[in-house]
Amino acid sequence: MAESNMEDTCLENKQSTAASGSSLSEGSGSPTVKSPGVSSPVTNSPSHRRTSGPIRRAKGGWTPEEDETLRTAVETYKGKNWKRIAEFFPDRSEVQCLHRWQKVLNPDLVKGPWTQEEDDKIIELVKKYGPTKWSLIAKSLPGRIGKQCRERWHNHLNPDIKKDAWTLEEELALLNAHRVHGNRWAEIAKVLPGR
Repeated sequence: MAESNMEDTCLENKQSTAASGSSLSEGSGSPTVKSPGVSSPVTNSPSHRRTSGPIRRAKGGWTPEEDETLRTAVETYKGKNWKRIAEFFPDRSEVQCLHRWQKVLNPDLVKGPWTQEEDDKIIELVKKYGPTKWSLIAKSLPGRIGKQCRERWHNHLNPDIKKDAWTLEEELALLNAHRVHGNRWAEIAKVLPGR
């Protein structure tokens, strides 16, 4: 995947405050500068050299120590240099660090219930931009990310969603579609518009 595609992927969920001006470029070649209060980042030795493109380095969950290191590194670099921030984690990519910050640790992230004002704003902005510009829509909802707005629209606010009880015909269509498509739910959803 090209470098610009990696940036596009990351920017879909970009908070307007936390990651604006983020640098995801590779190979700056500049020496690592130690900051007070932040443990040393991984050196640029051959065993830790980053490669281009998004690579999933660690599969496990984040430890409390990693979370604290990430908080400190984000504070040190003002959330603007994810390549440098990721250097503190030998088994994490800059994309993983960015996503952990944006989706879990960012104190400005709103995870609670949606307000009527937020719902009204999403409806207004979907009318203006359509149901695909989620990062743009999220910029008007402080503390929310594009993914949250998309899920709110598709699961609750979209007027095309059928909220009444399933009919016998719909249930039979669902069972038949599952027999045909297995667990490919995106394909099954095409058979049941609004569900």
